[in-house]
Amino acid sequence: MNDCRYICRSLRESQADFSAMVRSLLNRYQPKNVPVRLVFFGDVTDNVRYREELDIIRKEADIHFGDKLPVISYVAQKPLDGSGLVMEAHELKIFQGETVEYKSLWTNFYITVTSSHVKHLFLGGVMSDNLDESFSVQSYNVFDIVEKILQIENMPVHSIVRQWNYIEQITAFDGEHQHYQDFNDARSFFYNYSQWPEGYPAATGIGMACGGIVVDINAVYADDASIKIDAIDNGWQVAAHAYSQGVLFGEKDPRFQSRTTPKFERAKRVKQEKYEIVYVSGTAAIRGEESLLEVGIEKQTQATIENIDYLISEENIRRQGILFFGSSYRLKSCRVYLKDISLMENARVIVEKLYSDVESIYLLADVCRDELLIEIEGIASV
Repeated sequence: MNDCRYICRSLRESQADFSAMVRSLLNRYQPKNVPVRLVFFGDVTDNVRYREELDIIRKEADIHFGDKLPVISYVAQKPLDGSGLVMEAHELKIFQGETVEYKSLWTNFYITVTSSHVKHLFLGGVMSDNLDESFSVQSYNVFDIVEKILQIENMPVHSIVRQWNYIEQITAFDGEHQHYQDFNDARSFFYNYSQWPEGYPAATGIGMACGGIVVDINAVYADDASIKIDAIDNGWQVAAHAYSQGVLFGEKDPRFQSRTTPKFERAKRVKQEKYEIVYVSGTAAIRGEESLLEVGIEKQTQATIENIDYLISEENIRRQGILFFGSSYRLKSCRVYLKDISLMENARVIVEKLYSDVESIYLLADVCRDELLIEIEGIASV
């Protein structure tokens, strides 16, 4: 096997004027392959300023890239390494015979990479026009946009293989309605359009300080057998989409008989030709379906990494009857989401010890359960 076709790396900029930070990151960025996604992480806490800074990012990126603009997202999560702004760049190695096209629907930009039998789609920064609407309305608006773009590209809903879901104040309530539960209800409604023969996408549902609902998506669809896709479960954890009502919170959507579960797999493997990628979903210190309580950041960090390592282990993959193609998988890059700034150093010591060769970003973000202090996601390959 070769290395990963989908490459993720990050750049950091020290505190400065916001426009200057964005320009500096873009000017320093030297892509080795086709950049398909840029995710900016910054310390912003109100929606007015968030909109202003998002407009600056889009304007500067448009000037920098011209008609070959990667999809852009801005996530209101404070970088915890002292940086003023962090940019995570996702690149794709292009095969011979593939065509890269830059498209848009209204103000939503996306990229397709197409060959005779396979189409990849990269969509980012999908959000509602009105951040003052309820989180339920915003969620349905976001998925309406995703649905329309997939329809335009003749790609089924189940072609989504990786989804990032950024949710303002994720565990907060509007009356009886929890933000995350409202989002999960809208996602379930949208996903009901598909049968999901290869399992749900890998996904992260994570909090941010402001910005409403923001969704990023990678999708891939083939009309032959040139792509092999597998959902990877974790034998140590209940699948998130099989959670009981006891670990869900908030009033249910009237469209459903009960609160809906988070519809994602613990990981998703995509193999094309000699290249493999494993998208590792947001992972926390959960065993079965219960959080590890009152154990502190050190043990939660250790348990989270143990969950990831077992998830992508040969033992776990073979346990599910999935064909193991060769060498073991290892994280190449990860994001570490921490609930409080004070947790940073203790978590970082453990992460850097166990993942010394993994490029990591540390971000301030609420996790989807109040008792969870840390969540880690990543990209793995052989």
